[in-house]
Amino acid sequence: MASDPMTSFVNLSALLTGINAANLAPPLSPSTVPQQYFDTAQKNGGATFTQLLSIYDSAVAQSMSAAQIAAQVFEDNGADVCYLARSIMLAWYLGSWYDPKVLQAYNSPKPPPGPPPSVVISMDAYTQGWAWNVAQAHPMGYSNYTFGYWAKNPPSLADFTGAAS
Repeated sequence: MASDPMTSFVNLSALLTGINAANLAPPLSPSTVPQQYFDTAQKNGGATFTQLLSIYDSAVAQSMSAAQIAAQVFEDNGADVCYLARSIMLAWYLGSWYDPKVLQAYNSPKPPPGPPPSVVISMDAYTQGWAWNVAQAHPMGYSNYTFGYWAKNPPSLADFTGAAS
């Protein structure tokens, strides 16, 4: 049986990013960032977003492995699903939305010049982007760390992501 769309989205996002679902969307967190990512992906993905969650739910119901689910998303269901999944990954890591059609154009033999355009989802999404945790850093001008944190070795990457190194 399929779970609610937000749970499916977070679990699919965990598979796509390699970050533990409980770390992406902690149950008692006051952060609205996971909901912002869900809303952005749903709004911009439309029917493809519904299809992507359906693919994920169906694969889970069939007890597919993570690799099999990834193949379903990236290889077996067309470019629209694949590039929407890529946009969702980038949203979690960078806090910005990259249009799936634009990402697809950048994967062509003659990509457009310059970096792909993006839209910052929100200030919180930017400061809570997972790229900062994976880099064990923080955005310029913003930090949750206490004064003097730089004098100590950082925690392991697994402490940030919840995934085995």
